[in-house]
Amino acid sequence: MRKIKYTPVLLIIILFLGLSLYYWRLQRVKIDNWDNNIPVFENASFFDKELKTIFLDTVSNTPRVRYDKLFKYFLRGYLNYKSNYGALVYYPGEFSGRGQAINGLEGFARFFPLGCAYIINTQNAPTKIDNKLINISDLFRTALLNGSNPSSKDYWGVIGNRDQKMAEAADIALGLWISRDFIWETFTKKEQRQIYDWLMQIRGKTHGDNNWNLFPVMIVKSLEALNMFEQNDVELANHKFERYLKKDFLGEGWFKDGEAPPDYYNAWAIHYCLFWINQIDPNLQPEFIVKANEDFVKFFKYFFGPKGFPMMGRSVCYRMAAPSPIISASLINQKSISQGVALRALESTWSDFILNDALFAGKVTQGFYTNDLSVLDPYSGAGSCLWSLRSLITAFYVDSKTNLFDVTQQKLPIEKGDYQIKNNKINWIISGEKGTGKITLEILSNHQGSTIELDQYSYLDALLETLWQYPHRPNNKKALYNNRFYTNDNEIFKTKK
Repeated sequence: MRKIKYTPVLLIIILFLGLSLYYWRLQRVKIDNWDNNIPVFENASFFDKELKTIFLDTVSNTPRVRYDKLFKYFLRGYLNYKSNYGALVYYPGEFSGRGQAINGLEGFARFFPLGCAYIINTQNAPTKIDNKLINISDLFRTALLNGSNPSSKDYWGVIGNRDQKMAEAADIALGLWISRDFIWETFTKKEQRQIYDWLMQIRGKTHGDNNWNLFPVMIVKSLEALNMFEQNDVELANHKFERYLKKDFLGEGWFKDGEAPPDYYNAWAIHYCLFWINQIDPNLQPEFIVKANEDFVKFFKYFFGPKGFPMMGRSVCYRMAAPSPIISASLINQKSISQGVALRALESTWSDFILNDALFAGKVTQGFYTNDLSVLDPYSGAGSCLWSLRSLITAFYVDSKTNLFDVTQQKLPIEKGDYQIKNNKINWIISGEKGTGKITLEILSNHQGSTIELDQYSYLDALLETLWQYPHRPNNKKALYNNRFYTNDNEIFKTKK
Protein backbone atom coordinates (compact mmCIF):
# COMPACT_ATOMS: atom_id res chain seq x y z
CA MET A 1 0.00 0.00 0.00
CA ARG A 2 2.89 2.39 0.75
CA LYS A 3 4.17 2.04 -2.85
CA ILE A 4 0.79 3.05 -4.14
CA LYS A 5 0.66 5.93 -1.68
CA TYR A 6 3.95 7.46 -2.83
CA THR A 7 3.58 6.78 -6.59
CA PRO A 8 2.06 10.21 -7.40
CA VAL A 9 4.97 11.92 -5.64
CA LEU A 10 7.50 9.90 -7.61
CA LEU A 11 5.69 10.65 -10.83
CA ILE A 12 5.71 14.36 -10.04
CA ILE A 13 9.45 14.23 -9.30
CA ILE A 14 10.18 12.32 -12.51
CA LEU A 15 8.03 14.73 -14.51
CA PHE A 16 9.78 17.71 -12.92
CA LEU A 17 13.22 16.26 -13.65
CA GLY A 18 12.20 15.44 -17.20
CA LEU A 19 10.90 18.95 -17.84
CA SER A 20 14.00 20.44 -16.24
CA LEU A 21 16.26 18.32 -18.44
CA TYR A 22 14.22 19.27 -21.51
CA TYR A 23 14.38 22.97 -20.62
CA TRP A 24 18.15 22.75 -19.98
CA ARG A 25 18.73 21.04 -23.30
CA LEU A 26 16.38 23.42 -25.12
CA GLN A 27 18.32 26.45 -23.90
CA ARG A 28 21.54 24.91 -25.25
CA VAL A 29 20.36 24.03 -28.75
CA LYS A 30 17.44 26.27 -29.70
CA ILE A 31 17.82 28.92 -32.38
CA ASP A 32 17.13 32.49 -31.33
CA ASN A 33 13.80 33.79 -32.65
CA TRP A 34 12.94 30.35 -34.04
CA ASP A 35 9.24 31.30 -34.16
CA ASN A 36 9.83 34.60 -35.94
CA ASN A 37 8.06 33.82 -39.21
CA ILE A 38 9.15 36.45 -41.70
CA PRO A 39 6.36 37.14 -44.21
CA VAL A 40 6.95 37.55 -47.93
CA PHE A 41 6.56 41.10 -49.14
CA GLU A 42 3.34 42.40 -50.64
CA ASN A 43 2.65 41.39 -54.25
CA ALA A 44 5.68 39.08 -54.27
CA SER A 45 3.81 36.53 -56.40
CA PHE A 46 3.24 39.19 -59.07
CA PHE A 47 6.97 39.81 -59.38
CA ASP A 48 7.66 36.05 -59.45
CA LYS A 49 5.35 35.68 -62.42
CA GLU A 50 6.65 38.81 -64.11
CA LEU A 51 10.26 37.62 -63.93
CA LYS A 52 9.32 34.19 -65.23
CA THR A 53 7.47 35.69 -68.19
CA ILE A 54 10.23 38.12 -69.13
CA PHE A 55 13.24 35.88 -68.52
CA LEU A 56 11.85 32.91 -70.44
CA ASP A 57 10.79 35.07 -73.40
CA THR A 58 14.03 34.92 -75.37
CA VAL A 59 12.35 36.14 -78.56
CA SER A 60 11.15 39.52 -77.31
CA ASN A 61 13.93 40.15 -74.77
CA THR A 62 17.68 40.20 -75.23
CA PRO A 63 19.97 38.59 -72.65
CA ARG A 64 20.97 42.05 -71.41
CA VAL A 65 17.34 42.97 -70.73
CA ARG A 66 16.59 39.63 -69.11
CA TYR A 67 19.61 39.58 -66.80
CA ASP A 68 18.98 43.16 -65.81
CA LYS A 69 15.47 42.10 -64.84
CA LEU A 70 16.88 39.13 -62.93
CA PHE A 71 19.21 41.35 -60.95
CA LYS A 72 16.39 43.75 -60.09
CA TYR A 73 14.33 40.78 -58.91
CA PHE A 74 16.98 40.03 -56.28
CA LEU A 75 17.48 43.73 -55.53
CA ARG A 76 13.77 44.00 -54.76
CA GLY A 77 14.15 41.09 -52.33
CA TYR A 78 17.06 42.84 -50.63
CA LEU A 79 15.13 46.09 -50.32
CA ASN A 80 12.10 44.38 -48.81
CA TYR A 81 13.87 42.14 -46.31
CA LYS A 82 16.83 44.24 -45.19
CA SER A 83 17.16 45.81 -41.77
CA ASN A 84 16.86 49.57 -41.40
CA TYR A 85 20.55 50.05 -42.12
CA GLY A 86 20.76 47.25 -44.67
CA ALA A 87 23.66 45.30 -43.13
CA LEU A 88 21.42 42.36 -42.20
CA VAL A 89 18.84 40.74 -44.46
CA TYR A 90 16.23 38.40 -43.01
CA TYR A 91 14.67 36.43 -45.83
CA PRO A 92 11.54 34.37 -45.24
CA GLY A 93 12.16 30.66 -44.95
CA GLU A 94 13.90 28.12 -42.77
CA PHE A 95 16.65 29.12 -40.38
CA SER A 96 20.00 27.39 -40.28
CA GLY A 97 21.45 25.87 -37.15
CA ARG A 98 23.74 28.87 -36.76
CA GLY A 99 21.02 31.25 -35.62
CA GLN A 100 19.28 34.39 -36.71
CA ALA A 101 22.33 36.66 -36.56
CA ILE A 102 24.27 34.52 -39.03
CA ASN A 103 21.18 34.17 -41.21
CA GLY A 104 20.94 37.94 -41.40
CA LEU A 105 24.63 38.35 -42.20
CA GLU A 106 24.47 35.70 -44.93
CA GLY A 107 21.49 37.49 -46.43
CA PHE A 108 23.61 40.60 -46.89
CA ALA A 109 27.03 39.11 -47.64
CA ARG A 110 25.83 36.75 -50.36
CA PHE A 111 23.86 39.41 -52.21
CA PHE A 112 26.49 42.14 -51.78
CA PRO A 113 28.99 40.94 -54.46
CA LEU A 114 26.18 40.69 -57.03
CA GLY A 115 25.16 44.26 -56.28
CA CYS A 116 28.81 45.32 -56.60
CA ALA A 117 29.21 43.52 -59.94
CA TYR A 118 26.05 45.26 -61.13
CA ILE A 119 27.44 48.62 -59.98
CA ILE A 120 30.57 48.30 -62.11
CA ASN A 121 28.53 46.87 -64.98
CA THR A 122 26.33 49.98 -65.03
CA GLN A 123 29.08 52.36 -63.88
CA ASN A 124 27.07 53.14 -60.76
CA ALA A 125 24.08 54.49 -62.64
CA PRO A 126 20.93 54.86 -60.48
CA THR A 127 18.59 51.88 -60.74
CA LYS A 128 14.84 52.26 -61.08
CA ILE A 129 12.60 50.12 -58.87
CA ASP A 130 8.87 50.90 -58.66
CA ASN A 131 9.47 54.21 -60.43
CA LYS A 132 12.03 55.23 -57.81
CA LEU A 133 15.69 55.81 -58.59
CA ILE A 134 17.96 53.95 -56.20
CA ASN A 135 21.69 54.41 -55.82
CA ILE A 136 22.88 50.96 -54.82
CA SER A 137 26.33 52.14 -53.79
CA ASP A 138 24.76 54.55 -51.27
CA LEU A 139 22.74 51.68 -49.79
CA PHE A 140 25.85 49.56 -49.48
CA ARG A 141 27.94 52.34 -47.94
CA THR A 142 25.39 52.68 -45.13
CA ALA A 143 25.21 48.93 -44.68
CA LEU A 144 28.98 48.45 -44.54
CA LEU A 145 29.53 51.18 -41.99
CA ASN A 146 26.80 49.86 -39.71
CA GLY A 147 27.70 46.21 -40.10
CA SER A 148 31.31 46.86 -39.12
CA ASN A 149 30.46 49.22 -36.24
CA PRO A 150 30.36 47.48 -32.82
CA SER A 151 27.98 50.18 -31.56
CA SER A 152 25.41 49.59 -34.30
CA LYS A 153 22.31 47.41 -33.98
CA ASP A 154 23.37 45.89 -37.31
CA TYR A 155 26.86 44.94 -36.10
CA TRP A 156 27.99 41.69 -37.69
CA GLY A 157 29.71 40.53 -34.52
CA VAL A 158 33.07 39.21 -33.41
CA ILE A 159 34.74 36.62 -35.65
CA GLY A 160 35.92 33.59 -33.71
CA ASN A 161 37.59 30.29 -34.54
CA ARG A 162 35.77 28.15 -37.13
CA ASP A 163 33.26 30.95 -37.45
CA GLN A 164 30.77 31.15 -40.32
CA LYS A 165 31.40 34.89 -40.33
CA MET A 166 34.79 34.17 -41.90
CA ALA A 167 33.09 32.86 -45.06
CA GLU A 168 30.78 35.87 -45.18
CA ALA A 169 33.72 38.24 -44.63
CA ALA A 170 35.33 36.83 -47.78
CA ASP A 171 32.27 37.77 -49.82
CA ILE A 172 32.21 41.23 -48.28
CA ALA A 173 35.91 41.77 -49.03
CA LEU A 174 35.36 40.59 -52.60
CA GLY A 175 32.47 42.99 -53.10
CA LEU A 176 34.58 45.86 -51.78
CA TRP A 177 37.29 45.04 -54.31
CA ILE A 178 34.86 44.67 -57.23
CA SER A 179 33.17 48.03 -56.54
CA ARG A 180 36.29 49.76 -55.19
CA ASP A 181 36.00 52.87 -57.37
CA PHE A 182 32.39 53.51 -56.33
CA ILE A 183 32.31 52.45 -52.68
CA TRP A 184 35.68 51.87 -51.01
CA GLU A 185 37.30 54.99 -52.43
CA THR A 186 34.42 57.14 -51.15
CA PHE A 187 35.03 56.19 -47.51
CA THR A 188 37.21 58.31 -45.25
CA LYS A 189 40.40 56.76 -43.92
CA LYS A 190 38.70 56.30 -40.57
CA GLU A 191 35.76 54.50 -42.18
CA GLN A 192 38.09 52.30 -44.22
CA ARG A 193 39.95 51.41 -41.03
CA GLN A 194 36.69 50.44 -39.31
CA ILE A 195 35.77 48.01 -42.10
CA TYR A 196 39.35 46.73 -42.27
CA ASP A 197 39.37 46.06 -38.53
CA TRP A 198 36.19 43.99 -38.77
CA LEU A 199 37.47 41.95 -41.71
CA MET A 200 40.90 41.37 -40.20
CA GLN A 201 39.45 39.73 -37.12
CA ILE A 202 40.18 36.61 -39.18
CA ARG A 203 43.87 37.09 -38.35
CA GLY A 204 45.09 34.04 -36.46
CA LYS A 205 41.70 32.32 -36.40
CA THR A 206 41.41 28.59 -37.06
CA HIS A 207 39.16 27.13 -39.75
CA GLY A 208 38.47 23.90 -41.59
CA ASP A 209 41.35 22.55 -43.66
CA ASN A 210 39.40 22.51 -46.90
CA ASN A 211 37.98 25.17 -49.25
CA TRP A 212 37.86 27.45 -46.19
CA ASN A 213 41.59 28.00 -46.69
CA LEU A 214 40.63 30.31 -49.52
CA PHE A 215 38.50 32.68 -47.42
CA PRO A 216 41.31 34.38 -45.44
CA VAL A 217 43.35 34.51 -48.65
CA MET A 218 40.55 36.35 -50.45
CA ILE A 219 40.12 38.77 -47.54
CA VAL A 220 43.80 39.66 -47.23
CA LYS A 221 44.40 39.85 -50.98
CA SER A 222 41.34 42.08 -51.47
CA LEU A 223 42.54 44.44 -48.76
CA GLU A 224 46.04 44.41 -50.20
CA ALA A 225 44.62 45.45 -53.57
CA LEU A 226 42.66 48.19 -51.77
CA ASN A 227 45.99 49.40 -50.36
CA MET A 228 45.14 48.63 -46.76
CA PHE A 229 47.23 45.78 -45.41
CA GLU A 230 50.15 44.66 -43.29
CA GLN A 231 52.94 42.90 -45.12
CA ASN A 232 53.07 40.03 -42.65
CA ASP A 233 49.39 39.27 -43.32
CA VAL A 234 50.04 39.21 -47.06
CA GLU A 235 53.00 36.86 -46.69
CA LEU A 236 50.97 34.51 -44.52
CA ALA A 237 48.09 34.57 -47.03
CA ASN A 238 50.44 33.82 -49.92
CA HIS A 239 51.94 30.92 -47.97
CA LYS A 240 48.50 29.58 -47.05
CA PHE A 241 47.48 29.72 -50.72
CA GLU A 242 50.59 27.91 -51.92
CA ARG A 243 50.15 25.23 -49.25
CA TYR A 244 46.51 24.76 -50.27
CA LEU A 245 47.38 24.28 -53.94
CA LYS A 246 50.09 21.74 -53.15
CA LYS A 247 48.05 19.82 -50.59
CA ASP A 248 44.58 19.66 -52.14
CA PHE A 249 45.08 19.70 -55.90
CA LEU A 250 44.28 16.32 -57.45
CA GLY A 251 45.01 17.11 -61.09
CA GLU A 252 42.98 17.74 -64.26
CA GLY A 253 41.55 20.84 -62.61
CA TRP A 254 40.03 19.03 -59.61
CA PHE A 255 40.64 19.53 -55.90
CA LYS A 256 39.80 17.43 -52.90
CA ASP A 257 37.74 19.23 -50.28
CA GLY A 258 38.40 17.88 -46.83
CA GLU A 259 36.87 14.43 -46.39
CA ALA A 260 34.04 15.04 -48.88
CA PRO A 261 33.96 13.07 -52.14
CA PRO A 262 34.32 15.12 -55.36
CA ASP A 263 31.29 17.34 -55.92
CA TYR A 264 30.18 20.74 -57.23
CA TYR A 265 32.09 22.59 -54.53
CA ASN A 266 34.93 22.41 -57.05
CA ALA A 267 32.85 24.65 -59.30
CA TRP A 268 31.01 27.10 -57.05
CA ALA A 269 33.54 27.38 -54.22
CA ILE A 270 37.07 26.41 -55.21
CA HIS A 271 37.31 27.52 -58.85
CA TYR A 272 35.10 30.51 -58.06
CA CYS A 273 37.60 31.68 -55.42
CA LEU A 274 40.59 30.91 -57.64
CA PHE A 275 39.15 33.08 -60.40
CA TRP A 276 38.68 36.02 -58.06
CA ILE A 277 42.13 35.62 -56.52
CA ASN A 278 43.52 35.76 -60.06
CA GLN A 279 41.57 38.93 -60.81
CA ILE A 280 42.55 40.57 -57.53
CA ASP A 281 46.24 39.65 -57.78
CA PRO A 282 47.19 38.58 -61.32
CA ASN A 283 50.73 37.83 -60.11
CA LEU A 284 49.75 35.16 -57.59
CA GLN A 285 50.21 31.73 -59.19
CA PRO A 286 48.63 32.86 -62.51
CA GLU A 287 49.88 29.93 -64.58
CA PHE A 288 48.50 27.41 -62.11
CA ILE A 289 45.09 29.09 -61.78
CA VAL A 290 44.57 29.54 -65.51
CA LYS A 291 45.71 25.99 -66.32
CA ALA A 292 43.54 24.47 -63.56
CA ASN A 293 40.53 26.37 -64.88
CA GLU A 294 41.27 25.26 -68.43
CA ASP A 295 41.57 21.60 -67.45
CA PHE A 296 38.46 21.75 -65.29
CA VAL A 297 36.13 23.27 -67.90
CA LYS A 298 37.34 20.92 -70.64
CA PHE A 299 35.46 18.21 -68.77
CA PHE A 300 32.86 20.27 -66.94
CA LYS A 301 31.33 21.90 -70.04
CA TYR A 302 29.78 18.53 -70.92
CA PHE A 303 27.56 18.68 -67.83
CA PHE A 304 25.27 21.44 -69.13
CA GLY A 305 22.37 21.45 -71.53
CA PRO A 306 18.99 23.10 -72.18
CA LYS A 307 17.42 20.66 -69.71
CA GLY A 308 19.82 21.45 -66.91
CA PHE A 309 22.65 19.41 -65.40
CA PRO A 310 22.84 16.25 -63.25
CA MET A 311 22.86 17.34 -59.61
CA MET A 312 24.64 15.43 -56.86
CA GLY A 313 26.42 16.20 -53.60
CA ARG A 314 25.88 18.52 -50.67
CA SER A 315 24.60 22.10 -50.54
CA VAL A 316 21.99 21.44 -53.20
CA CYS A 317 20.52 24.92 -52.86
CA TYR A 318 23.70 26.48 -54.32
CA ARG A 319 22.87 24.80 -57.63
CA MET A 320 22.56 27.85 -59.93
CA ALA A 321 26.21 28.69 -59.20
CA ALA A 322 27.45 25.55 -60.97
CA PRO A 323 28.38 27.20 -64.33
CA SER A 324 30.59 29.84 -62.65
CA PRO A 325 33.93 28.35 -63.83
CA ILE A 326 32.67 28.22 -67.43
CA ILE A 327 31.77 31.92 -67.26
CA SER A 328 35.17 32.80 -65.79
CA ALA A 329 36.89 30.64 -68.41
CA SER A 330 35.42 32.85 -71.14
CA LEU A 331 37.60 35.62 -69.70
CA ILE A 332 40.81 33.82 -68.69
CA ASN A 333 40.70 30.83 -71.08
CA GLN A 334 39.04 32.12 -74.22
CA LYS A 335 40.72 29.46 -76.38
CA SER A 336 39.05 26.74 -74.33
CA ILE A 337 35.63 28.33 -73.79
CA SER A 338 34.10 30.90 -76.08
CA GLN A 339 31.84 33.62 -74.75
CA GLY A 340 28.98 32.13 -76.78
CA VAL A 341 29.29 28.75 -75.04
CA ALA A 342 29.68 30.41 -71.64
CA LEU A 343 26.52 32.46 -72.11
CA ARG A 344 24.67 29.36 -73.30
CA ALA A 345 25.70 27.44 -70.15
CA LEU A 346 24.52 30.32 -67.98
CA GLU A 347 21.26 30.58 -69.92
CA SER A 348 20.50 26.87 -69.77
CA THR A 349 21.03 26.81 -66.02
CA TRP A 350 19.00 29.84 -65.02
CA SER A 351 16.22 29.19 -67.54
CA ASP A 352 15.75 25.63 -66.29
CA PHE A 353 15.51 26.70 -62.66
CA ILE A 354 13.29 29.70 -63.31
CA LEU A 355 10.99 27.55 -65.42
CA ASN A 356 10.70 25.12 -62.52
CA ASP A 357 9.93 27.76 -59.85
CA ALA A 358 13.29 27.83 -58.10
CA LEU A 359 12.86 31.55 -57.36
CA PHE A 360 10.27 32.74 -54.89
CA ALA A 361 9.47 36.09 -53.28
CA GLY A 362 12.71 37.79 -54.22
CA LYS A 363 15.01 34.96 -53.22
CA VAL A 364 16.27 31.49 -54.12
CA THR A 365 14.20 28.58 -52.83
CA GLN A 366 15.62 26.22 -50.22
CA GLY A 367 15.68 23.04 -52.26
CA PHE A 368 16.49 21.93 -55.78
CA TYR A 369 13.52 23.41 -57.58
CA THR A 370 10.95 24.43 -54.98
CA ASN A 371 11.51 24.43 -51.21
CA ASP A 372 12.48 20.96 -49.99
CA LEU A 373 13.78 20.33 -46.49
CA SER A 374 14.88 16.84 -47.53
CA VAL A 375 17.92 18.34 -49.26
CA LEU A 376 18.43 21.45 -47.13
CA ASP A 377 21.52 21.08 -44.98
CA PRO A 378 21.27 22.12 -41.31
CA TYR A 379 23.88 24.83 -41.99
CA SER A 380 21.72 26.41 -44.72
CA GLY A 381 19.26 29.16 -43.92
CA ALA A 382 17.10 31.32 -46.18
CA GLY A 383 19.98 33.66 -47.04
CA SER A 384 22.49 30.83 -47.46
CA CYS A 385 21.03 29.78 -50.78
CA LEU A 386 22.10 33.09 -52.31
CA TRP A 387 25.44 31.45 -53.03
CA SER A 388 23.47 30.42 -56.12
CA LEU A 389 24.08 33.99 -57.30
CA ARG A 390 27.77 33.29 -57.85
CA SER A 391 27.30 32.49 -61.54
CA LEU A 392 25.52 35.85 -61.94
CA ILE A 393 28.24 37.69 -60.03
CA THR A 394 30.82 36.24 -62.38
CA ALA A 395 28.67 36.97 -65.43
CA PHE A 396 28.05 40.65 -64.61
CA TYR A 397 31.76 41.11 -63.90
CA VAL A 398 32.83 39.41 -67.14
CA ASP A 399 30.20 41.36 -69.06
CA SER A 400 31.69 44.61 -67.77
CA LYS A 401 34.92 43.62 -69.50
CA THR A 402 33.77 41.75 -72.61
CA ASN A 403 30.06 42.50 -73.19
CA LEU A 404 29.19 38.88 -72.52
CA PHE A 405 25.44 39.53 -72.62
CA ASP A 406 25.64 40.83 -76.20
CA VAL A 407 27.36 37.84 -77.82
CA THR A 408 25.64 35.25 -79.96
CA GLN A 409 25.06 32.04 -78.06
CA GLN A 410 26.82 28.93 -79.32
CA LYS A 411 25.76 25.33 -78.91
CA LEU A 412 26.71 23.28 -75.90
CA PRO A 413 28.22 19.82 -76.52
CA ILE A 414 24.85 18.08 -75.92
CA GLU A 415 23.32 20.22 -78.69
CA LYS A 416 25.99 19.15 -81.19
CA GLY A 417 26.19 15.38 -80.75
CA ASP A 418 26.48 12.34 -78.48
CA TYR A 419 29.50 11.98 -76.22
CA GLN A 420 31.06 9.97 -73.42
CA ILE A 421 33.98 11.56 -71.58
CA LYS A 422 35.94 10.10 -68.66
CA ASN A 423 37.90 11.96 -66.00
CA ASN A 424 40.48 9.57 -64.59
CA LYS A 425 41.39 11.72 -61.59
CA ILE A 426 37.94 11.53 -60.01
CA ASN A 427 36.71 8.39 -61.79
CA TRP A 428 33.64 10.03 -63.35
CA ILE A 429 32.11 9.55 -66.78
CA ILE A 430 29.83 12.19 -68.27
CA SER A 431 27.77 11.17 -71.29
CA GLY A 432 25.13 12.86 -73.40
CA GLU A 433 22.49 11.93 -75.98
CA LYS A 434 21.73 14.69 -78.44
CA GLY A 435 18.39 13.24 -79.48
CA THR A 436 16.91 13.22 -75.98
CA GLY A 437 19.01 15.95 -74.38
CA LYS A 438 19.78 13.55 -71.54
CA ILE A 439 23.05 14.02 -69.69
CA THR A 440 24.24 11.24 -67.38
CA LEU A 441 26.94 11.34 -64.73
CA GLU A 442 28.34 7.93 -63.82
CA ILE A 443 30.50 7.63 -60.70
CA LEU A 444 32.58 4.56 -61.35
CA SER A 445 33.70 4.15 -57.74
CA ASN A 446 30.08 3.63 -56.62
CA HIS A 447 28.43 0.22 -56.61
CA GLN A 448 27.05 -0.89 -59.97
CA GLY A 449 23.26 -0.67 -59.95
CA SER A 450 23.03 1.28 -56.70
CA THR A 451 19.87 3.40 -56.58
CA ILE A 452 19.35 5.24 -53.33
CA GLU A 453 16.38 7.57 -53.01
CA LEU A 454 16.17 10.60 -50.78
CA ASP A 455 14.73 10.23 -47.30
CA GLN A 456 11.89 12.73 -47.16
CA TYR A 457 11.43 15.35 -44.46
CA SER A 458 8.96 13.63 -42.16
CA TYR A 459 6.40 14.40 -39.45
CA LEU A 460 8.98 13.16 -36.95
CA ASP A 461 11.51 15.68 -38.29
CA ALA A 462 8.89 18.42 -37.95
CA LEU A 463 8.05 17.31 -34.39
CA LEU A 464 11.70 17.26 -33.33
CA GLU A 465 12.22 20.71 -34.84
CA THR A 466 9.23 21.99 -32.89
CA LEU A 467 10.46 20.42 -29.64
CA TRP A 468 14.08 21.56 -29.92
CA GLN A 469 13.64 24.71 -32.05
CA TYR A 470 16.61 23.59 -34.12
CA PRO A 471 16.90 22.18 -37.67
CA HIS A 472 16.28 18.45 -37.87
CA ARG A 473 16.54 17.44 -41.51
CA PRO A 474 17.25 14.08 -43.12
CA ASN A 475 20.88 13.12 -43.67
CA ASN A 476 20.79 12.26 -47.37
CA LYS A 477 24.52 11.92 -47.94
CA LYS A 478 24.15 8.39 -49.33
CA ALA A 479 21.51 9.40 -51.88
CA LEU A 480 23.50 12.47 -52.92
CA TYR A 481 26.90 10.78 -53.22
CA ASN A 482 26.60 7.00 -53.49
CA ASN A 483 24.35 6.41 -56.49
CA ARG A 484 26.04 5.05 -59.58
CA PHE A 485 24.15 7.38 -61.92
CA TYR A 486 22.82 10.94 -61.75
CA THR A 487 21.06 12.52 -64.72
CA ASN A 488 19.75 15.94 -65.70
CA ASP A 489 16.23 14.50 -65.35
CA ASN A 490 17.00 14.91 -61.64
CA GLU A 491 14.22 12.50 -60.73
CA ILE A 492 15.79 12.08 -57.30
CA PHE A 493 14.70 15.60 -56.38
CA LYS A 494 11.10 15.32 -57.52
CA THR A 495 8.67 15.01 -54.65
CA LYS A 496 7.22 11.55 -54.24
CA LYS A 497 3.45 11.53 -53.76
